[in-house]
Amino acid sequence: MRNKPLIFTVVLTAILVALALNMRGQDRVADLSSRDLLSPMQEKQLPALERISLTRGEGRVELARHDDTWGVVSHAGFPVQQERLAALLHALRGARVVEEKTSNPEHHARLGLEVAADSEALQVDLHTPELDFGVIYGDRVGNGQLVRFIDNDQVLLLNRPLSISVSPLDWLALKVVDIPMQQVATARWTHADGETLELDKRAEGDYNLRMVGLEADQQSGNERWINSMVLALINLTAQNVALREDIALAEPMLRMQVTTWAGAELMASLHDIEGRYWLVIDNYTAAEAEEDPLQVNADSRWAYQIGIGQVENLNKRQADIVRSP
Repeated sequence: MRNKPLIFTVVLTAILVALALNMRGQDRVADLSSRDLLSPMQEKQLPALERISLTRGEGRVELARHDDTWGVVSHAGFPVQQERLAALLHALRGARVVEEKTSNPEHHARLGLEVAADSEALQVDLHTPELDFGVIYGDRVGNGQLVRFIDNDQVLLLNRPLSISVSPLDWLALKVVDIPMQQVATARWTHADGETLELDKRAEGDYNLRMVGLEADQQSGNERWINSMVLALINLTAQNVALREDIALAEPMLRMQVTTWAGAELMASLHDIEGRYWLVIDNYTAAEAEEDPLQVNADSRWAYQIGIGQVENLNKRQADIVRSP
């Protein structure tokens, strides 16, 4: 009688082990029975892609490659976010078909696979010199998603869903300047009416800037306002971008200059054009022996639109910075 609990435990353990092995075996069978979404020919074409378009309802973004650089067509070929493009290509390469569903086109609309102006179906068109193909993504099913190839009625169930934006703005690489604050040595802000703010640091490695000409008691407690105006430039992410030749740039409302301890120099200007604010990089000189190059998109073709909050941080005067207790 005393052995009954032990026997029961042994039997229960054996059953659980058998069930676990059976489930593992089923998973392995499922893995073996699944296949890649793309054929070997299609996957071979991915490095040769020249154009990609993503369409969902009335939303559409088109990407094109020129001289090994991908750009957003609707924004004059401005560079795309490499991480987002890599995620799309990875999703195409890694997708696996776990089951074939219906091939009756009459069921496409019910499964979210009919492309229309009011549809949530995502259509991905891919163009290479040798081959054009594309995939339509429909409803999600569990952890997977239903798809079909363009011009093919067969519905397939993938092992993973694809979630990606069709807004051109989401694809633009709008991180314009990325300079660590500790590397900044000096800064100069010059307003259109001539008011100039000179900033520097006591020593290399310091974080806080100080305003040249202010007494120590005036500096104390105002570091936040002094730093914020420079941070707004050296950590700049734009909201949109346009070709400078398409914008009527006149005299700027503000000119800005930042230098680093290593010797890099950034010059930029802020423009008010009919109530919209545009920032342009007038000049950027990299430091000569810089181990980690700073990230600055100094391409002279572009002007960057920024928001009112960013403008308020940039467009500071001494009266905005030196605040009474």
